[in-house]
Amino acid sequence: EFCLSCAPGTYQPLAAQEFCITCPAGSFSPDVGLAACDPCPRGGYCEEAGAATSMVWEPCPAGSFNPSNGSSSSAACELCPAGTASATRGAESSETCVPCRPGTVAAAAGLSECASCGGGTYQDGTGATGCRNCVSGHYCAKGAAAP
Repeated sequence: EFCLSCAPGTYQPLAAQEFCITCPAGSFSPDVGLAACDPCPRGGYCEEAGAATSMVWEPCPAGSFNPSNGSSSSAACELCPAGTASATRGAESSETCVPCRPGTVAAAAGLSECASCGGGTYQDGTGATGCRNCVSGHYCAKGAAAP
């Protein structure tokens, strides 16, 4: 009898064992004979168990980020807060969540871009979640940053 190396996608941390263990979701094992699986990188997640490559990594969608290694589902992707937006897929931190500039808003969390205020409304602040009605005696074009 002879010993066999664990195949990619599996590992065995202990000596004198009869089998290899499948890498759990959130990790992968790219080579033969490994004692541990590597965590999937930040900015996304790996849903597949037994992965032999990091190619199973799925980036978090725009409007979200994941600062943690080894995530196994899209639930690990945290939404950018309302009033901010991020066009970046696979973001690793909330630093990609940029406050909306005057004249634009993000009414909900998890948006990829800020929306312009509609005609008849304005927003003079940064990082806003809603537009204000234009004041009497003035008119406000779409995307107005002042009444």
